[in-house]
Amino acid sequence: MHDVATLTADAIQQAQARAADPGVDAAAEGMPVSTVVRKLFVLLQGSYGSLFVSKFATGLKDGQGRDKGVRAAMSIWQARLGHFPADVLEAAAYRVMAENPAFPPNLPQIEAACHAAMPRQTYAQQQGLTALPPPAPAQPVQVSLQERNDGKDWARRILARLKNGDTSICRYTAMSARMALGLEAKL
Repeated sequence: MHDVATLTADAIQQAQARAADPGVDAAAEGMPVSTVVRKLFVLLQGSYGSLFVSKFATGLKDGQGRDKGVRAAMSIWQARLGHFPADVLEAAAYRVMAENPAFPPNLPQIEAACHAAMPRQTYAQQQGLTALPPPAPAQPVQVSLQERNDGKDWARRILARLKNGDTSICRYTAMSARMALGLEAKL
């Protein structure tokens, strides 16, 4: 199981193994860290300074002169945050930084903010179902009638459409048209 505790323990063991063999490079070991996670670390270090980096620094340097603790932290953050899109990670980082500007965020805070910032999917999208096409718009029924200009031509047009078989007119509209023309008693 890859939870934070086991990833941390694995990273510490790997860092200790690399400390015993200074010629081993972390990138060659198959622990690539994406540019998104690197940029996240740069953003947080730029915002919080040494307060953020000191959380992970061990003082042990690898062959490239980088701190092994920071590299191990990056690989852990990569394992937990690597599946999030870059825009979600950026939005989550800014959200967490705005919530607590005095102290740098930790991995669970960033991960929770990423889950909150992820766009939601519908049930059909989660299940891979295809959406039905939208219904074809019904062509309006054309009617010709002689207008009387008495303010009730709208009602005559509605009743003429009903007579010609238009099914898009609701019952209340038809009832209102009949009431306007005096064909039905008013409520």
